[in-house]
Amino acid sequence: MSQAGPARFSCSCTEPRAVGQTSSSCSVAACPRRCPPFVPPYQGGTWGVAAQVGRRYARQVWCGLFVGVTALSAWPTRAQADAFARYQLSGGFELPAGTDVFDVLADGRVIALVGDTVEVETALGSRTFMGRGPLPGADLPFFGAAFLRVSPDGTRIAVGNNGGGSFGDFKVGVFDLATLSGEWFVAGHFDAEWTDDTHLAITSGDFVNPSVVTVLDVASPDPSDPSNPIVVNNIGGASGGIAFDAAGNLFTGNGFTSTGPSGTGAAKAFPRATWMAALSGGPVIDFESDGVLVVDVLSASPLVFDNEGNLFVGGGDLAPDADFVALVRGSAVAAALAGAGPVDPNDPAQVRRLDPIPGNDFNFYLADFNRVTGEIYVRDFGDDTVHVYRDGTSIPTVSEWGLIVMSLLLLTTGTLVLQQRRWRLGGTGR
Repeated sequence: MSQAGPARFSCSCTEPRAVGQTSSSCSVAACPRRCPPFVPPYQGGTWGVAAQVGRRYARQVWCGLFVGVTALSAWPTRAQADAFARYQLSGGFELPAGTDVFDVLADGRVIALVGDTVEVETALGSRTFMGRGPLPGADLPFFGAAFLRVSPDGTRIAVGNNGGGSFGDFKVGVFDLATLSGEWFVAGHFDAEWTDDTHLAITSGDFVNPSVVTVLDVASPDPSDPSNPIVVNNIGGASGGIAFDAAGNLFTGNGFTSTGPSGTGAAKAFPRATWMAALSGGPVIDFESDGVLVVDVLSASPLVFDNEGNLFVGGGDLAPDADFVALVRGSAVAAALAGAGPVDPNDPAQVRRLDPIPGNDFNFYLADFNRVTGEIYVRDFGDDTVHVYRDGTSIPTVSEWGLIVMSLLLLTTGTLVLQQRRWRLGGTGR
């Protein structure tokens, strides 16, 4: 039957009702049974409901929501805050047998080169590979290609032929990933990294003359004489790695000292505006006199950044500067760029030493980074095994899971109690 009160309205069971309904009149005589409960409008929204059904129960819900949301959102934010200290060895996987070089596609799958055959991971994290076919016109030495680099848009790959079968015919091939059609450009090389989807920065040199960095225009119409100007010269030793940070600054190093004065492993940074000016015909950068020395460790090859600006350095020098991958903290790199001086490779707060095979003191590690999964891939030179490092807090700890579960239970319990309270006050007898 009809019911009235300061917090209730009359209604008829034959009329549609809804939370927020404003009408307070109906045909009481036509009502054969009690009306379904509803909550009338109240200035103040949710807290208005709380005033009617009991603030004690509403507080349970709000506390559950607050703690639950806090627990669910806080741990991934912390995990992304500074991965430097939390990378942990977490298993590994096998590349196709005989893999010379590998990289990561834009979707996170691994791509490898076995001889002249391209192998691609069948799905993200599957660790199984399927052949795409051979590179057309490939001339590779018995020790394989120098590098494999995926373009930023993920549609093309660049491959260094390492001098070919004669060891002296250096070419860089650029191929469409879907069809493997492409061209071989005449270009000396050791390592490379894309600057954008049409330009490839290449380190090049030998053990006698100072090394250089060039930028190859992969849209050059004549592959036998492409546009490939020098942007950095006078690297006093063999070629090292090359990388670009999020701001576009160019990082490269001395891979094996000769003329110096920089030593093996000296990695320097050059502002984007400076190397872009050199690419446009301006003054060429002098490695020895220009730029900022960031760190001197191993042989500065390869150089790889993760998503947070931490820098991985591979290679090796004379012991004890060998047998590890150097993980240089992003804040230390930023401090060096700001003028605080080079990073101290012996300070564990600035540089971690990752050694996934501690039983072997003669490893020469290479490194890569998967930007999709956040994994560091570490490989001993010539080995098909890839050791994987992950952020140790990308998965909640036991205590974090306990907090999350407790919060969700509190939220659920509070919601059920609130609903029961509403039913009773609504007079349904439930």
